[in-house]
Amino acid sequence: MTMNQNYHNIPANASKKTFLGAQSVISAKIDVRTYPYIFTKHIHKSVELYLVDSGSCSMEIGSRKFTFYPGDLVIIYPNIVHSFYLEETGACTFRHIHFDPSLFSEWHISQYDSHPPDILTILLSPFSHYLSVRSDEKISSIVDSIIAESNEKSALSNAMVNLNIAELLIYLIRLKCPKQFPAQENNAKHSNHVQYVSYALAYIHGNYDQKILIPDIAAHLNISARYLNKLFFQHMNLTILNYINMYRINQAIDLMTDTKLTLTEIASQVGCKDSQHFSKLFKNLIGLPPNQYRKLILHNETDN
Repeated sequence: MTMNQNYHNIPANASKKTFLGAQSVISAKIDVRTYPYIFTKHIHKSVELYLVDSGSCSMEIGSRKFTFYPGDLVIIYPNIVHSFYLEETGACTFRHIHFDPSLFSEWHISQYDSHPPDILTILLSPFSHYLSVRSDEKISSIVDSIIAESNEKSALSNAMVNLNIAELLIYLIRLKCPKQFPAQENNAKHSNHVQYVSYALAYIHGNYDQKILIPDIAAHLNISARYLNKLFFQHMNLTILNYINMYRINQAIDLMTDTKLTLTEIASQVGCKDSQHFSKLFKNLIGLPPNQYRKLILHNETDN
């Protein structure tokens, strides 16, 4: 079975159940860090949310540096290289949530588009690496509910958490992306662009372990590879190739905790058949060669 057959031979009307009570939150808590503190460059598959309550913290997200203060909400998207550190003496208190995006990639707002973007992609596409807003009473209340419900450890509390996350995402779409949903006749062109990007992301996520050809993605959308590259860069602020590389490295980091796998095996499983190219790519993105980074994360796991 070829790559395209593997991805496209699923019937359009195939039945798939989505469980509202699935556990999507990886961690949710009130956190405190005291100067000096640094969490070096890293990358993960989860969505990471910070709501700063006191003090200040600095982050490098992608290639840019930011400092955030009380009342700042920061959402870092999956597969984005970032770091966290304190530059000012004292402590920083923040509400901190990691959640798995997979459930929300199955939730769509419109049912009338041929490739409807999920609620995360709608929020992600205009801002690429991260989203930052000033919190208000509603945002603070929703974040508190996510933290409180995630500590209950039941299917019903999981369902409430997922509804809370969806409410937060939709509220942020209203705040930051109101032009995404004007009258339908005025929004057709922009809607198509978001759908193309959404499909490209889904294709990459489903085929990262194989050879990915951008013309294959474009052909399914009936557009040129050049046009798809242009749209992807406009929405994501990085090229499709860069995103593919970042996604593969993220998957590799996830596999590094399995000590039975060699780095060569890991490289192969994420679609990098050349281990030297994998090592070079890894160092360019993370700042450390994969063998050193693996020792670092295994050491951190042992400490935890």
